[in-house]
Amino acid sequence: MRNLFLVSVLFLASVGYAESPSPYPSTEPGFNPVSNPSSVSSADPSASADPRPNPGPSTPSVLSSYTARTGEQFQAPHILTYGLVEYSQQRGRWIFPDIGVYAEAHSDGQLIFAGVGGEFHPSRRATLTQIVYYSQDTDSHHARMIWLWPVLDLRFTPRLSAEAVAYPTIPLNKAATAGFDIDRVKLEYALNRRLTVGPGYSASICDGGSWQNKPFGTTTLNTRLGSFEFWVERIHGGGQLQMRYQLNHIER
Repeated sequence: MRNLFLVSVLFLASVGYAESPSPYPSTEPGFNPVSNPSSVSSADPSASADPRPNPGPSTPSVLSSYTARTGEQFQAPHILTYGLVEYSQQRGRWIFPDIGVYAEAHSDGQLIFAGVGGEFHPSRRATLTQIVYYSQDTDSHHARMIWLWPVLDLRFTPRLSAEAVAYPTIPLNKAATAGFDIDRVKLEYALNRRLTVGPGYSASICDGGSWQNKPFGTTTLNTRLGSFEFWVERIHGGGQLQMRYQLNHIER
C-alpha cells in the first residue's frame, strides 16, 4: 500500500508540474472552490480565482481532480492505517466520472468505488455538492454498499472558511453493514496564500459498534504541485498522521 501511494503522489505531482504555468496556486486565500482545497493549474494564466468551469453556450471547461490519501499511526509498529487514490471530472455543475480505490491496513481486500453528482445552489458564501457512490469490496465477501456523500463549503471571509462532510453507508447485501461517518468538519484560516491551519472533527459508527470520536488539527500547504494537507488526529488506541494530497487541473 505504501508503494502504491508514493507512486501515485509522484505521478500526480509530475502531472501538475508539467501543466501548471505559474509557481503558485491561483485560488484566493481561504476560498475552497471544490470539496477540498488544492492547487489549480490552467493553460490560461488569466483564469479567475474560482476554478469551477463556467457553464455557457460554448463547450464547458473540465475540472479534473487527482487525489491521494494515507495515514500512519503514531504508536508502534507505525503501520499505514489506510490508503486512497481517486480521480474525478467536473463539467459545469456535474461531476462524472468519480472513481477510486480505498484500502485499510487490517482488510484483506480493497473498496472500489464509482460515483456521480453535482453542485447545488452555489453562491459566493456557500456551495453544496452531492455525490452518490456505489462501492464494492474485493475480498471474499464482496460487500456492496451505497454512500450518500454531501459536501458543504462555507466561506465567511477571504481568509476564514469551513467544510463539512457527513455521509451514511447503505448496505446492499448481507456482507455489508450500515453505518454513519463524519469524514470531516473543519474550520480553516489562511495565514497567507500558501498556508492554512485550523481545528477539525471526524467520527464514525457501524452496526453494533460505539461512536468513535476523532478530533484533529489540520495544516494545508498549497504549491504548484498541488495541495498537501496534514492531519494530526486522535483515533481509538492512540493517534495518526494523515496526509491528503489533491491536484485540480482545468482543461479548456
